[in-house]
Amino acid sequence: MKINPKIYQQLTEEPFEIQEINGKKVEFHYMDETPFLLQYAGRGRFAIWTSDGKDYKVLIESTYYEALKPFYQHDVNTIWMGFLEKISTISKKMNLMFVLPTLLLYVIGAVISFIFFQDQILTILLALIVVVFVSNIFQGRIVNQKVKMENQKTQDEIRKYLGKEVFEGLIKAQEEHYQQYFKFDEIEETDEIAPEEVEAIIEEKEEVDLNDKQSD
Repeated sequence: MKINPKIYQQLTEEPFEIQEINGKKVEFHYMDETPFLLQYAGRGRFAIWTSDGKDYKVLIESTYYEALKPFYQHDVNTIWMGFLEKISTISKKMNLMFVLPTLLLYVIGAVISFIFFQDQILTILLALIVVVFVSNIFQGRIVNQKVKMENQKTQDEIRKYLGKEVFEGLIKAQEEHYQQYFKFDEIEETDEIAPEEVEAIIEEKEEVDLNDKQSD
């Protein structure tokens, strides 16, 4: 599954770290000296996962990486990549269940209406468009629900691997980083690491991609 493919292609500098996970290369690139710093860090997204469909590149702000370094260790990344692969499978299944049948229905309906019901072709085509639209909404809701479920399972697995004390320490470190970066006097408390990666995946779905790792 492709994730933020345009960003992936632009990360051509030497990475500061490389990991090999299940035969796939994961490169880490600092965000600091890139045009993406203002675009993403300015909105509170300090880590962006990207992929060309095979390997991965992580674009991350340097102080954020240092603050949450345990969250980007090899074994945790292995768990996270498993999540990304599951999201890819879910997306493919949903496309087979909804997108292809809906498009096929539209084409067949358009052809039949053109041949046998030319007087009502506009009405039929409008009805088919409504069906496609409703199907897309329904598909989106199902995908989002499944993604949230898998995301929670992944968070629980990472929490179990790191241990409660370390995990809570990362949450505190994340809050402190936000406060320091944006100079906030107060910051809303949370009991889990924000799933910014999942949001990124969903945003990139229209580009044939799920992130950045759920860590912001």
